[in-house]
Amino acid sequence: MSISMFIKETESDKALCRDKKAKNAQVNLTDVVKFNQYCERNYFIDLAAAEAKLGTEKFTEIKKRNKLRGAGEIKAEKVKDKSDLATLKPFTREEVTTWVNILAQPKNVVDEIMTSGLVSDIMTAWDMINFEEMGAICGSCALSWDKKRGCVATLMPSDSPTLEIAKKAGLTFIASIPKYAEDRTVFDGAKAKDLLKEIEKLRPAVEKEGKQMAHRLSGVIERLESMAKACAENNVKFYFSS
Repeated sequence: MSISMFIKETESDKALCRDKKAKNAQVNLTDVVKFNQYCERNYFIDLAAAEAKLGTEKFTEIKKRNKLRGAGEIKAEKVKDKSDLATLKPFTREEVTTWVNILAQPKNVVDEIMTSGLVSDIMTAWDMINFEEMGAICGSCALSWDKKRGCVATLMPSDSPTLEIAKKAGLTFIASIPKYAEDRTVFDGAKAKDLLKEIEKLRPAVEKEGKQMAHRLSGVIERLESMAKACAENNVKFYFSS
């Protein structure tokens, strides 16, 4: 089992993801009957039926133009040419999903959906963006302590030698991380400063165990220190989880 580190980034106005994480974008419903008209739709084209009706020559031209592959059904969104999409419309079926884009609905509808008791899952605006956009945002954020890749990362295995070394050196906070992870105890920015003091003492304690051990645990210490610095400098809460 591994131990990961998290920060309470949405409580800080320095978090560039804060607004997106606070904004609900889509909800999943357990039953769509009442809100069917607001549900997202998927559209699928029956390629075999289209070829049989349009003829192989015309159908092949459409496939080449839109770089379509395979047989059977494909998602209509794969057809980029609008005139071809219109030609294939008779062979297109609609599938109602259980998802509703609440950003596209009026407030009274959103309120009714959110209080209906039918919402089983929620995706925020942050969940909806791609990894490239996430990376750009994290790369510019002061709270992105994991080498500008984000503010959540694995710290170490729960049986890491780091813990025993910390215990021997009297570094009670670091030695107690597994317990804090189990309880998900939340600490404030001031505690991050205390953690940094223990990390200063942890390095020489690890080095006493030999070069091989120091090299093995260097990543653990680096990640722990990076997270603690970000929280101490920006007064952000943090916690561990296993």
